Order: sequence, then structure tokens, then C-alpha cells
Amino acid sequence: MSMLNLRAGYFAIENPLRVLERWLYRNRYRQTVRINQRKVEVRWSERAERALRQRNRPLIVELRLYFSCVVKKQVLFHGHSKLDTTVVKPGLEMVFQPIASAACEPREFAASYPPGRNLSQGRAACMVPKTVEIDYRRGSWEGSFYY
Repeated sequence: MSMLNLRAGYFAIENPLRVLERWLYRNRYRQTVRINQRKVEVRWSERAERALRQRNRPLIVELRLYFSCVVKKQVLFHGHSKLDTTVVKPGLEMVFQPIASAACEPREFAASYPPGRNLSQGRAACMVPKTVEIDYRRGSWEGSFYY
């Protein structure tokens, strides 16, 4: 008989210390921007604000909606981008990119997220998130977005 692994699935039970940390370091900074004619509320923490102030170059937050065998959300952080970005505030820029995978082989998808065609035209481009959250924790950027 196998045990149900509640930490690995969609219905995972979150670590209570992480919940407490999010409550103590909640996202105090907010800005609303427009991406593809839709409003997006961007929230970031005090830690992220401090890290942004220390940067010489803008931080590019790339929101990827990745269509393959399953739909995957990714938040990537870059120092520069060839894509057109939306300025959230000086030093913080954002880009939304829906992508269709070139392959649907589960191992390859999990390992490398194979690139495919950009879906920035059409219905997928309208699937812009409503809320984006950004944090800087233990020396690295973290982000998530919600619909």
C-alpha cells in the first residue's frame, strides 16, 4: 500500500512556516500596468524592493504560459530581454509570453521545456494574468502569477 504524497501534488499541504513568512513579509508594494490591453496588478515585497534598489540594470520579469501536454506557468528573471517589455516602475519591467511547445514528450518537457512557436497573436495572448507576485528570498528572485 502506498502513501499519498501530499507534498508533491496540486493539493499539497503548505509548510506553515512559509505561510507565516509570507504574512510577515507580505507584498507591500503594488502597481497596476496594462499588458495586451488588460490590467495586471503587480505586487512585490520589501525584500524585493531593497534588491531592486541595489541593481544597476532593470530586472525583467518574464511571465510564460507554456502550452504542451499540460499548461505550465513559469516566472523567469532576466537582466535583459529582446522582447517588448512593460515598465512597472523604474528598475522593474515585465513581459508576458504564451508559448506552444514543439514536443509533447513528458521527459523532455520536464527537463528542458523545449521551445516552440510564440502565441503572442490570437486567443492565448488574451490569457494575461490578473495578479503577479514577486519576492527576493535567500539571494534569489521568486515569482508567481494568478488568474
